[in-house]
Amino acid sequence: MTDHSADTLLQNFRNKVTRNMVWAGAVTLLGLTGTQLWLTHYLQAAVMFTSGVVFAAIAYTFRAQRIPNYWRLLFMVLLTAICAMSIRQNGVIGVYWAYPLLVSSFFMFRDGYAIALATTITVAISAAGIAFMEVDDAWRIAASLTVILVLGSVFVVMLGRMQRLLHQLVITDTLTGLQNRHRLTGVLNELRANFKRYNRAASVLMLDLDHFKLLNDKYGHLFGDQMLKQLAQRLKQKLRVNDQLFRVGGEEFLVVLPETELSEAEKVAQKLLATVANEPFDGKDAQVHLTVSIGVAQLREEQSWAEWINSADTALLEGKRKGRNQVCVAESYTEI
Repeated sequence: MTDHSADTLLQNFRNKVTRNMVWAGAVTLLGLTGTQLWLTHYLQAAVMFTSGVVFAAIAYTFRAQRIPNYWRLLFMVLLTAICAMSIRQNGVIGVYWAYPLLVSSFFMFRDGYAIALATTITVAISAAGIAFMEVDDAWRIAASLTVILVLGSVFVVMLGRMQRLLHQLVITDTLTGLQNRHRLTGVLNELRANFKRYNRAASVLMLDLDHFKLLNDKYGHLFGDQMLKQLAQRLKQKLRVNDQLFRVGGEEFLVVLPETELSEAEKVAQKLLATVANEPFDGKDAQVHLTVSIGVAQLREEQSWAEWINSADTALLEGKRKGRNQVCVAESYTEI
């Protein structure tokens, strides 16, 4: 089943941008090889042609996955060497390639790595300018590259903060502050991978607030929202450190229990059931007693994460059918 989690979508976008930049570098260098041959710059033509072929091979090999950092670094090192060669051969004209090279470093890497790479490129190109150009031209070029470095670094830091903030907003339920479905997919896939590789058990609890529609009809939706927030806080306080709680629907919650066998998961579910039922909830206009129904399911070898969740959901529905305010275990009535 295709993974459409927020983390995966963002990573796929970054991979696509990086891959397209490598393709662009390959096409540009292969195109410029002919120009260098026409100018009888055979060494530079050979370096450009070889680099272009390498870039094309990298982009094609990793067309469906992330390009490893060492290939990204090789991409930037070769471009920096070609730019230095161009400055040595063509003087000021060769500097023009330094600016897109510097900017590209902020796309190839993230945060501090991008700034460190851009700083290294700035120093390298400035040194080449000092070595092969007039001093007056060299310091102006170094100054302009430094300005781009500073502005790019500020941009990278601000963009990183904005991405983290937006990512947090995407994976967080605004009412309860819990994680939502966008984050759930990645967590479940990771647990399935651990189960297949290391045989590590995992269980989930599907939890639904009983008679929530009647509560909304009687006290209003704002009161219902208060109850959902209080319920979320009460559940979080009773969970273990490694357990994760998600809001997956209006009044539906999912608890992910790593490293947990079915019997232990049932005990956790019973504890949560008592936590909700034993103490009243205080709203602005009234105090009410609430109950929940919980379905429990342990991951089985043949299951996808969707089938795993469906097992817990089926157990939850069985608990509703039997009268609510109880825990039902999936394996007790489904075929294995």
